[in-house]
Amino acid sequence: MITVATLLWDANDQSFPFSRMYDEAWVEKLYNGVARNLSAPFKFVCYSERPRSFHAPIDVRQMQNQTPGYGDCIQPYELNAPMILMGLDTVITGNIDHLADYCMRASLIALPRDPYKPQQACNGVALVPGGNGCVWSNWAGENDMDWMRAHPHAFIDDLFPGHVVSYKGEAEAAGLRDARIVYFHGLKKPHELPHVAWISEHWK
Repeated sequence: MITVATLLWDANDQSFPFSRMYDEAWVEKLYNGVARNLSAPFKFVCYSERPRSFHAPIDVRQMQNQTPGYGDCIQPYELNAPMILMGLDTVITGNIDHLADYCMRASLIALPRDPYKPQQACNGVALVPGGNGCVWSNWAGENDMDWMRAHPHAFIDDLFPGHVVSYKGEAEAAGLRDARIVYFHGLKKPHELPHVAWISEHWK
């Protein structure tokens, strides 16, 4: 079974101003987007620094760090299982069965190309086949983006062109087109864009 994982922690001194608004509602919306667009059975896991309650069937896992930072986004790799890892500022806009299937059958982690430096990866979304628990067990506090770039990986853009895109780097100017997952980073988050029709349609 595929696992979909995300993380939620209360904003702290390490949190940037543009990522201090997350709460349980963001987790529920991400779950709902997956449920609408993934036909295969899945387990949804949310890592958090404290107990959380959800209406949806979400498995809450304890984060190792009680004052988490962005580097702690590596912890879900401890599951060592096929996994799609996404941030809360992600909107699922179409069928993702093929992305889940990649995690179930491949061996190489797949990451998006950095929209500003396409020769390198970013970690807005990760397609993670089983057997990659070493990404967590070998982690020693490195920056999460640098740590993922250091591991062998494929590019989602090459495997599934146009299906996993950055909002600021692609969808804001070009529109949704055939995107299935839109990830947000930095300024401009889904809750600030209710006038964008496809966000209102899919982020709920």
